[in-house]
Amino acid sequence: MRRATFDLDVLRTFVTGMELGSFAKAAERLGRSTSAVSAQLKKLEEQAATPVFRKAGRGLALTEAGETMLGYARRLIELNDEAASAIRDVELEGWVRLGLQEDFGEAVLPEVLGRFARAHPKVRIEARIGRSHELAERVVSGSLDIALAWHDGTILPYSQLVAEVQARWIGPAKPMQAGHNGEALPLVLFEAPCLLRTVATETLDRAGLAWRMAFSSPSLGGIWAAVAAGLG
Repeated sequence: MRRATFDLDVLRTFVTGMELGSFAKAAERLGRSTSAVSAQLKKLEEQAATPVFRKAGRGLALTEAGETMLGYARRLIELNDEAASAIRDVELEGWVRLGLQEDFGEAVLPEVLGRFARAHPKVRIEARIGRSHELAERVVSGSLDIALAWHDGTILPYSQLVAEVQARWIGPAKPMQAGHNGEALPLVLFEAPCLLRTVATETLDRAGLAWRMAFSSPSLGGIWAAVAAGLG
């Protein structure tokens, strides 16, 4: 049986399209035509020798094999990019000041720092976990070199959109209904100012749903604890 050798450019297009939720957006991000992207996706299925996509309404969804392929594609691209960084002629030295939202700090920071440290062992990293407004102010003032934060459409100097994330309501397993028996929906929220807090309350107001502040905290850990306890 002949082993498949996957094309990294094809895998990069595949991953980009899935992360952006649109292969048309992926074509724009990667500077390719939509027909070129379509050809790459066809090539991916040929190399995999199994269907990667299935029809889902007017769009495409991943097959079980496609979901498996996506995980491996991300790992292959990360390893490729890490290797490219590690063998460049000029070895990076110095230090970088990085800012992250607490949300990203828990899930993203350990893996990203590990890959960066292996590729650039002489670079010293100073990481700050903070709220989006604070991180943006620090980047503008020059006390942070780069930050990953939530974005409300405001144009900031040197900012770049890297991904769109679907907002979700998170609560107890037993549904809570606003207005049930005259009760307002209890909310667990970050202390103001907070972009997601503003989005949540404005969404409820537009829908005409009553709400009340049940718990607020400056800490993500406090938020998770309150939700787990069923406070809102």
